[in-house]
Amino acid sequence: MTALRTLQKVQTYIDRYGWRSAVRRGRGEIGRLITGKDAARIANRGRVIEAYEAILGHDQGTGDPDVLNAVPRDSITWLVPDFSPGSGGHTTIFRFLHGLEKRGWHNQTVVVQKPYRWANPDDALNTIRKHFFPLEHTRVVLGAENIPPSRFLFATGWQTANWVAKYKDAVNRFYFVQDFEPSFYAMGTDHLLAEATYRLGLKAITAGDWLKDKLAADYGMETQSISFSCDHDIYAPAERPDSGAEKTVFFYARPATSRRAFELGLLALNRVCQARGGVTVLFAGWDLDGYKIPFPHVDAKVVTPAALADMFRKSDAALVLSTTNLSLMPLEILSTGCPLIINRGANNEWLIDESVATVCDLTVEGIAEATLAALAGGAEIKAKRENGLAFSRNTDWDREAEKLNGYLNACP
Repeated sequence: MTALRTLQKVQTYIDRYGWRSAVRRGRGEIGRLITGKDAARIANRGRVIEAYEAILGHDQGTGDPDVLNAVPRDSITWLVPDFSPGSGGHTTIFRFLHGLEKRGWHNQTVVVQKPYRWANPDDALNTIRKHFFPLEHTRVVLGAENIPPSRFLFATGWQTANWVAKYKDAVNRFYFVQDFEPSFYAMGTDHLLAEATYRLGLKAITAGDWLKDKLAADYGMETQSISFSCDHDIYAPAERPDSGAEKTVFFYARPATSRRAFELGLLALNRVCQARGGVTVLFAGWDLDGYKIPFPHVDAKVVTPAALADMFRKSDAALVLSTTNLSLMPLEILSTGCPLIINRGANNEWLIDESVATVCDLTVEGIAEATLAALAGGAEIKAKRENGLAFSRNTDWDREAEKLNGYLNACP
């Protein structure tokens, strides 16, 4: 990409979403366009204080017992960062909103934190209904300054947690934690501020037991966990004919997301292709234009869930790396019957272990060896695949929503 084209893309992003959005998203869309420097600071050095004060929030509400006693029993408010179609973290949040709606929680509010892209609340709500879930008993409010009194108030990301901790007109304040967000950043301001949110006194509902145990042990948080599932209608198995000598490996490629260890995977897959001929790698998750990849591959970029499931079904093995909490993708892969390769670690093995997947060390050699073993097949790989299918079929999002419903009903 030429320098001029890069600047044009950056300017287009800023024009569309604004300077403050560019500051907060510097590690994402703009971060992949400007390399080697801190893109957020390049985007706008002049508003650093404003941007971080907007994260630290301010006191709201009075804590008046009359206000707290008057809130509806079924009222839940979720403070979320801005979102767009396809956001994985928001998909999980809205999935649980939908599950709670089906259980009678008909007074839910989504508050979208600034900076946001919506002209009005209806624009945001219509996007949720069109691209996420058909919420019927939920409203949208724009701006953390407009949080309503409620029985439950949820923070959903580290940028939202201080607002929730400083809000006094909620009977119960929770933190919906999907990953260990300090690890998203190098040691510095964002890492330290993210970590500090675990010391705000909020109760945590975590995505899985690794986070549940970590936040309790390291930060003294009161924690409960929910587990994972997948859409079994989309991620369904199919007949898998023997591909013969020609093999296909799927790789979840997210170079802009450092916790997905893209470069390690790329190095390992290069060795796999050198060691064994006839291997094609299917990439999905990001646009890899501009990357020089010397082995046979297909860059599918960002794809729909249906297309992703089809890629899993066509692959002889699928590689997913994670240095923080497990993503949903490994379970989706198992559900299609594709042999899975995943890196070793408590962050992954709280759910996915060696009984259902080929577990590797997080080194170039370890990843390459595990991938070659999965492609070679045999009785052990077949057994893991069958165990994985049975395991994934036994997971259920509805059951997890009921678990969250039980946690909430047990609260005052």
